[in-house]
Amino acid sequence: MVHREGRCRGRVATTPGSAPTAEFASTPSSVTAARHVVRDDLAGRGLPDHLIQDCLLVVSELVANAIRHARGFPAADGRGRIRLGWSVTSEQVWVAVTDGGSSQRRPHVEHASPVATHGRGLAIVDAIAREWGVIGEDSEVTVYAVVCT
Repeated sequence: MVHREGRCRGRVATTPGSAPTAEFASTPSSVTAARHVVRDDLAGRGLPDHLIQDCLLVVSELVANAIRHARGFPAADGRGRIRLGWSVTSEQVWVAVTDGGSSQRRPHVEHASPVATHGRGLAIVDAIAREWGVIGEDSEVTVYAVVCT
């Protein structure tokens, strides 16, 4: 878990109370769909555009990483799925993506070379979020991030 002082006031919650959720197929087109769902909700709450843009970048990176590096969890239709959840308070937006885990290492920040075309996702999340972390093991892993309002 990465935790930074001074970017949000008060205590950061690592689990939401009653967060909206949405499930998506574990396919690249789901990145765009996830962004639209979260954008519509955050804009409907009247959040400032700069905060919405930060949250959408975090959503994009977390969803893309789940699709690229993890298994989707099984759904009734037999296809792999990922779950996106988010929660908004007066001081923060909590975003989380749950997948079916990976046979590789747990999600971590990569140190990509300047010419690499991949490997910066969690570094971007790390730069934007007040806190981010990984919850769960094996068959269900959730990567979450907290963005301050």
